[in-house]
Formats: sequence, structure tokens, C-alpha cells
Amino acid sequence: MSDWSHVGSAGKGVLPPLPSVSRSAWSEPDQQLTAVHWQAALLIDLLVARDISSHKILRGTGVFYEDISEGTQRMSALQLLQLIKNARQLDGEDDLSFRWGSSALPGHCGSYSQLLAASENLQQFLDILVRYCRVFLPLLTPRIYQDKRHLYLQWVPVMGLGEHQPFLVEMAMTAVSAASRWLHGSALPWRYCFSHTAPGYSEHYQLNLGDNLQFDAGIDLMMIDVRWLPEPWQKTPFSISPTVLRMHQKSCEEQWQADFAAPLLAESVYSWLMTEVRQSPGLEVVAQAYCMSPATFKRKLKKHQTSFQQLQDQARLHTSLYLFHVNGWSNEQVANYLSFNDTTNFRRAFKRWSGLTPSDSKLRFSVS
Repeated sequence: MSDWSHVGSAGKGVLPPLPSVSRSAWSEPDQQLTAVHWQAALLIDLLVARDISSHKILRGTGVFYEDISEGTQRMSALQLLQLIKNARQLDGEDDLSFRWGSSALPGHCGSYSQLLAASENLQQFLDILVRYCRVFLPLLTPRIYQDKRHLYLQWVPVMGLGEHQPFLVEMAMTAVSAASRWLHGSALPWRYCFSHTAPGYSEHYQLNLGDNLQFDAGIDLMMIDVRWLPEPWQKTPFSISPTVLRMHQKSCEEQWQADFAAPLLAESVYSWLMTEVRQSPGLEVVAQAYCMSPATFKRKLKKHQTSFQQLQDQARLHTSLYLFHVNGWSNEQVANYLSFNDTTNFRRAFKRWSGLTPSDSKLRFSVS
């Protein structure tokens, strides 16, 4: 399994192995990396189909509708966020994220989508999704954890997304749910946890995701029993020869390494903070690790619409939730793991991170 994998009980009591993090290769949020004719075009077409002017949809993005058909236009993370802001304002419907997500995967991302559609089971599907995440879902990173009973698919923002984070999480979870339902031939028993409060349009969640929903969980997460991972897809949309499949794999990997491999700085910092979560390094230490002065480091993270403190709090919260809910640790054990002097300080910090006390979190968020 790609990314983080925690299989069996040998490692019980610790975090799952973390992926290596390169601090020398990262990108800026204004670098034009995302192909407009992929997921962005799908969102644009949803609004154009409702007779909304393409010029209004693309206002402030620096992208013109005529450029999309050429298949060469790229947009940055900041431009994509502006597009999403425009789309939400112009569409005015609560179900836009679900409509976008329902058609997003396998999608129309060239060889990448061909690979995803040719997957034989959920495990292969998720391997491809995680490997090429910045193609399929450029503003969220899927991270996978696994224990003996469950697979956990966590969605982590690649930068500060502000009010648009719930929208993008709705889209991503709908995309995975709809694609796996289509490929499997029936809905898989996913469970869903959201960091945000339950919105007023619960009917869209139930229609697209079902009833197994938890809000205010402090984390954006999908869960499923591991027995579904190797289960063969019941519906094969098309057959693809081994030779053609290898050609798609080679094409995807070459383009990935050339154009998409470097994460955004904020995403890289979060990942590195997760690997160093026990030491909880300060801003000066992390800035030095990225070969920057503290002032430059803070300025660049501000450009990513986040801060060092926000990223560190996020890493520590996500670690705490894993240790609480997957490993079953006590407050004292988690506090000690995160190098807090006492459990009182840890409980205060946890409430600042999540808005809940550890006890409330354990009551609201269940993985059993």
C-alpha cells in the first residue's frame, strides 16, 4: 500500500511508518502546475451547462476559456482556489461539490485516468490515487493508514484553504465513493469523518455518501474494512492490454517526475513535522532545515495562506487522534509521546487544536 501503512500488531503503540520527506524540492502556490483541462475544466463545464458565463467563472484567475481547449494551459493552486471561489458564488447551490466529485474520478486526466479505470480492486485504485494525487485532486493530499481491521484514507490540505476546505473535502470523498461504487458495481461501506461542523444541507451528504457520517471529528477521514481492499471489481469498464498499460504507466511516471513530483511548501512542512512530531521542533529549527531565515520562512508560509503554528498544531492533532482512536492510548500516554510536561497542558492544547476535550473527542469519534 502506498504512503503510510501500519499492518498487523507488531508496531502497535507507535505511529505507522512515515514516508520520507525531501526538504530540497518543493513548489510555490503561484507556480502553474495544474492542467486546466483536467479537473478544473470539469468544474467550469458544470457551471457553463447552467448558462453561467465562462468569463465570470474565470474572473481573476488569469486563465481564459479559449486556452482550455488547447490542452496546454496550466494554473496554480492560488488560481484554482480563485476558480473555486467564483464557482461557488456563481452556482449558489449547496450540492456543487458533490456534483463535481461525482464525475471527478477516474476523470479525464489522460493516461492517469486510464490507469485508475484499469485498476483491478480498491487497493490498486487507492495506490494510483495516492501516487498521483496532485493530478487527480490538486489541493488535497490523500494519506493512507492501515491496521488489522481498517483502512483509513485521510485528506490533508496542501495549503491553507480557509472556507473552501469543507467544499473540497466533500468533493474528494464523493469522488472516491462514486468511482469505487461504479467500479465495484455497488456502493462500498465507507464511513466518513469530517473536521467541520455538520452543515445545513445534510440531504446532499446522505444522497452521495450515505448515513455513516461523523462531524466535528477534528480530521477529514474515510474508513473501510480491509477485507474490501483485494476484492475484485465487479464491473470492468474496459479491457486494456498489458503493453498499453505499461505505456500508460511509463507516460504517467515520466510526466509526474517532470511536472508534479514536488509538493507545495506547506504540504512538505506538514509532512516533515509529522515525522518529527515527538520533538516538536520550533520555527527557527524548521526554517533552518529548509535553508531559510525565519522571516523568509514565515513569509512563504503566509503566501500559502497558513502559518508554522497552524501546521504544527495540525500535525500534533492528527497524531493525537491516531493514537487515541486507532491505538487506544490514554491521555497520559499521548501527552508523554508528544513531550508535554503534564496531561493538563496536553488537554488544554488538544482543546485549542480541535475545539474538543480528549474525552469529548473519544465520545464523538469512533473507529470501532
